[in-house]
Amino acid sequence: MVYVMSRQEKKVAQRLTTSGIENYLPIAKRLSQWSDRKKWVDFPMFNGYVFVRPEAHQGDEVLQVQGVLSYLTFERERAVVKDREIEIIKTIEREGYFAETILEPDDFEIGERVQVVEGPLKGNPVHVVRKNNERIFLVSFDTLGQSIKINMPFEFLGKLKDQA
Repeated sequence: MVYVMSRQEKKVAQRLTTSGIENYLPIAKRLSQWSDRKKWVDFPMFNGYVFVRPEAHQGDEVLQVQGVLSYLTFERERAVVKDREIEIIKTIEREGYFAETILEPDDFEIGERVQVVEGPLKGNPVHVVRKNNERIFLVSFDTLGQSIKINMPFEFLGKLKDQA
């Protein structure tokens, strides 16, 4: 994973691809409001980061790509993102949601730690951040040393066994 210049994620990903360096830039869609219209816009899921998997001989070449600032490090070593974490992110990026539950939206409290029972994050604990509307919650989960926030239908959430 590399740090990139502010708002340069898409350009850096394209330059890495052109250089033959394997990379992945997760994209999320957001509804943006302008004064005269609304439009769905693609945004990087992680501001300032692009995932890279360079060949052994491409390590220094990555740093030469315009817009790349440095490798992400953890305890003075290049951070390694597990394939499982990448697959979770890819699943979030491409999956739609549908589920049924016996719980109601009012059964969940802001700040509560709950379990995802359906969808790509099934089995993972998340925190309820806020209720966006009657049926959709903003939840967060930790991965890659960051907290990722996503909108999720309440039907995907269940009480943790120790809180039931």
